[in-house]
Amino acid sequence: MKKKHYSRREFIRQNTLAGAGAFLSMGLGSALYNEKQDFRDSSNGDLPLYFDAFTLIGHRQNKHQAEQWSLSHLLEELDHCSISGALVAHTLSALYDPMYINLELSEKLQSYPHLFAIWNVMPHHSGEFPPPEKLGELMKENDVRAVTLNPGINSWNWRADQSEELIGWLSEEKILSILTAPAVGGWDALGQFLDRYPELPVLLRNAAWSEQRQVLPLLEKHGNLHLTFNRFQINEGPEDLLERGFGDQLIFSSHAPEMSAGAHRMYIDYAEIFEEDKAKIASGNLIRLLHGQEPPVTRINENEDELMAKARRGTPLQSPILDMHMHILHEGLHGAGAHYRMVNGGPKGVFNMMNRLSEKPGGGIMSWIGVVSGDAHAGNESVIKALDAAPQGYWGLGTFDPSHYSQDELSRMIAEFYSDQRMIGMKPYPHYGIQYHHHSYDVWWEYGNEHQLYALVHRSRGDGLEVEVLAEKYPNVRWLIAHAGGSYEWADIAIEAMNKFSNVYAELTFTSVPLGIIEYLAEYASEDRIVYGSDLPMRDPRQQLGWVIYSRLPLAAKKKVLAQNALDVIQPCLDRLPAYNHPVFL
Repeated sequence: MKKKHYSRREFIRQNTLAGAGAFLSMGLGSALYNEKQDFRDSSNGDLPLYFDAFTLIGHRQNKHQAEQWSLSHLLEELDHCSISGALVAHTLSALYDPMYINLELSEKLQSYPHLFAIWNVMPHHSGEFPPPEKLGELMKENDVRAVTLNPGINSWNWRADQSEELIGWLSEEKILSILTAPAVGGWDALGQFLDRYPELPVLLRNAAWSEQRQVLPLLEKHGNLHLTFNRFQINEGPEDLLERGFGDQLIFSSHAPEMSAGAHRMYIDYAEIFEEDKAKIASGNLIRLLHGQEPPVTRINENEDELMAKARRGTPLQSPILDMHMHILHEGLHGAGAHYRMVNGGPKGVFNMMNRLSEKPGGGIMSWIGVVSGDAHAGNESVIKALDAAPQGYWGLGTFDPSHYSQDELSRMIAEFYSDQRMIGMKPYPHYGIQYHHHSYDVWWEYGNEHQLYALVHRSRGDGLEVEVLAEKYPNVRWLIAHAGGSYEWADIAIEAMNKFSNVYAELTFTSVPLGIIEYLAEYASEDRIVYGSDLPMRDPRQQLGWVIYSRLPLAAKKKVLAQNALDVIQPCLDRLPAYNHPVFL
């Protein structure tokens, strides 16, 4: 018999009634939850209560020494970011005996009433794991209401007849099941899984911003599918997804302590949506799926600085922001081919977003069609048009292509582009297939050195050689290493170059927003040469901004990263830059 597809509203109603009944029968539930319940906290000025749907502690394979991983790291981050509670998984639950680690995790969390264990489950037929009935008893005893499914890592087949006993039981009991698309075999397999189990509440984690064309149809078709934003950092994501009717399927999670929790809460706090919807995403939808399990009290960091306090309320910062890594699409476009979808990626959308974040925004604009798509000439034309439409405080970066044009052609094109005094930056890219210290780029670098331009460099190699060669050869250029915050290994490359050359800077932006890495760069290089960037509109800027704001840097250092250091980068260009394009706080 073919199983029906549940609409979002049908799934919520069935999940609320049948799920609460199932949990009451297990002794785990205490009340029926109304889908219209208000999850704002009146004691917190009606700001949302934050309940993190997925955090992950435990030893990791191939971990950098500086990466955060422990329960104490998690507790510190939750308290620092005013997150009231969290579901907690353990790395070893999939890499050692699951039930042994499950029970150990629950015991470890007993002292923390705001933390709730996520258990990893698998079929019992190999004799390593309890059958569903016994599993239910153990979950009741330990008040566990969410599980992870890892058929790929744990080598079991969710399609097999014997797996029906476990997954069917999870579905009947309405137990929140957390998974990734690769865990069940990819996107097609995930769709088939959801077809087979339409009443099982599923939470998808680790979907990337580049996978929107896979995720959006699944959300539309399957009301039992729910989504976290940890890597789904799509531009104007909360607004776009709410408009599409997915408000009951969106759930806050941080993946702390691997990732910054503050980065992810800022995505919701600054969303241009109704406060009731923010509250549902921040905690309400999760509490409903857990049949009433929730943090016992609201936890607020009483020692938050002025930036954190402002950000937690979702109001534009009074401090300036200079974004050193912004792309632009042509006006009216929402995508850029390949795997890139960028809602409102043209000038109006980009500048409106910046105005929502700060009262004093600005930064450097570069193209997408030239940088990533590969048409440098068209890209430079799009930068000119974007700056023609820009408010005060923005300037441009050019892109030039030595693989399609001769040295004479490049020389003419470079002089013509930079005759527009608004253009003060250089943006090479690996897609042109030539390493930046190759002689074919010299005509550009020599011009930049003579006119004291700056360069934002997305490395084309796995090491820092090209940046170090260029920094020494062209000392009047400030060389910004793009994505230096993407991993601790990348940070180490930037730190080595920064400590050798005073004209090398670290630009941060990356989807991974690793917890503690900004402080790491400041400690081992310099807080005076770290600059904020977002990759807007490829990524939404709010997570990138929250990463800085909720870092442990002193307030003065945060302000350096957000604007002052960028001002130092462009300082040699201010004489040529028109006053309209100067940062607005000058």
